[in-house]
Amino acid sequence: MFGVNVSPFLLSATIKHHIEKYREQYPAATEMLDTCLYVDDVISGADDISQALKISKDADTIMKDASMKLRKWNSNDQALMKTWEYEGLEIYPRHSENDSGVQSSKVLGIPWNVIHDYFTIDVKGLLELDTSKPVTKRIVLQSAGKIYDPVGFLSPYTIKLKCLLQELWLRKLAWDDELPPDIYATWLQWWFIHNCRTRSAKIKGPLTSQEVSYAENWLIRSLHEKEFPEEMRKLLA
Repeated sequence: MFGVNVSPFLLSATIKHHIEKYREQYPAATEMLDTCLYVDDVISGADDISQALKISKDADTIMKDASMKLRKWNSNDQALMKTWEYEGLEIYPRHSENDSGVQSSKVLGIPWNVIHDYFTIDVKGLLELDTSKPVTKRIVLQSAGKIYDPVGFLSPYTIKLKCLLQELWLRKLAWDDELPPDIYATWLQWWFIHNCRTRSAKIKGPLTSQEVSYAENWLIRSLHEKEFPEEMRKLLA
């Protein structure tokens, strides 16, 4: 049934039907497989190593009974990784490194630093947008599409952009219509954080007060150039 439209549903339904037989025997593992299985990835956690080991071994037993082997177990806890390996579970290879030499894995496509246990959301695609052109609904949608965040880590940041898109649809703007002044101002407030530092800057860490001040000045100047182009040209002449 590979490649058929209903294949994902059949896989999910088959697994759910299978694990129900073990709900009384392995309640924690069954609950994990029922709620933490995303297509063919299991993403879960535990309060301590012993709990994690029991749940993972029970889950492995359940899925083996259906001839579905759980592979590439991964954790930020080295002791758990060694225990899994000792118990015969196939662990994720530790030699996988990204370009910076940091050991990493991926969770739903999001890079995960398994040593220090943090996720990295790549928003470099936003810097590739041509901001010299008029900002349109098409540009706003492209910006939203360049942020891959299926879990919603950046929701406090991206929700503003989604609300902006909703407003554009309500106003029935065409794809290449330039944003109205009030919406453009909101767009700049969302976008200005990417202009706080030059692209060639190698500084890391929180923004300094000087950088925030520069960003505010940039925002004000951009709004003035948008709304009062003639006056700004005379001032800068």
